[in-house]
Formats: sequence, structure tokens, C-alpha cells
Amino acid sequence: MRKLDFPNLIAQSVDELREREKKENNARLRLRVQMLRLLKSGEIISVKAASQTVGISAKHGYDLWHLYREKGLDKLLELNWKPRISKLSDEQQSALLLRASQENGFGSQSEAVKYVADEFGVSYTQGGVCLLFQRLKIKAKEPRPENKRADKSGQSEYKKTLPAD
Repeated sequence: MRKLDFPNLIAQSVDELREREKKENNARLRLRVQMLRLLKSGEIISVKAASQTVGISAKHGYDLWHLYREKGLDKLLELNWKPRISKLSDEQQSALLLRASQENGFGSQSEAVKYVADEFGVSYTQGGVCLLFQRLKIKAKEPRPENKRADKSGQSEYKKTLPAD
């Protein structure tokens, strides 16, 4: 197995990498720069060991190393994450919020699955509706439970006799 000469292969200096690491706000990107800095300084002599030190898998470490070798530091420090696009449009989501806010909104999530399928022609699983409700901040609206044996008239009399603060 051949050993790579990381101090010569990494173009930036240790000080440049340390400064870039300090400036980086995103934790993932900071770990990438830290891995390069450890390899450049000679503290760690393999990508596998550097990956373990910064807390990523060895395969991901090798992928990051190959990306750095092919495209440089600027491409290494780009996140290619894109959010998923919702199946429902903004108008459909607002209609769903309106229906959920009504007094007899949805009795269950499976009822919401049927409503979305019938009304908008979009298929969701029960888990998908659960995540949709979390994103839209739709919660089950249940009244606070009351004791069956509670004396309501006695409670109201007690509240009336309390001294005002």
C-alpha cells in the first residue's frame, strides 16, 4: 500500500487552513477543513485516521479527499444539500390548515390522508402526513381532561371566594 505525501499534496499552508477553520460557521465544513489541516500538519498520516479523529466514516473521508484532489478547497467547502419539495402547493397547504383549524377538523391522521387524496389527488402515507403536520404545526386539539366526579358549582363558588391578587 503506497503512502501519500499529504504535506506536499495539500496546496494551502497549515496557518491558512487553521484560519479557514476558525472562520467557518458550518460545523460540517469546519470538520472538512480540520481533516485537511491534520493531514497537512503531519499530526495524522492517513485519511482513515483523520476521518476517525474528526468523527466521520472512513469512506466519507476518502470521498472528501478525492473531491479535494479533483476540484480543490472551494468545491470541498460547498454543501450540495437541497431541501425536498412538498407534494402540496402553497394554496393546498393553506386549505389544509384551514380545514384543520375548523372545529371538526381531522379526527385522525388517516382521515387527513383520505382528505388529501380526495381533495388534492396527492397520496401520502400516515407517516408522511405526520411529518406534514409537524412542518405545518398542526396539532391535535383536545380539551384538557376533567375529573368526572368534579363538582363544577363548588369549584366556581371556591373561585369566587378567593381573595384577588
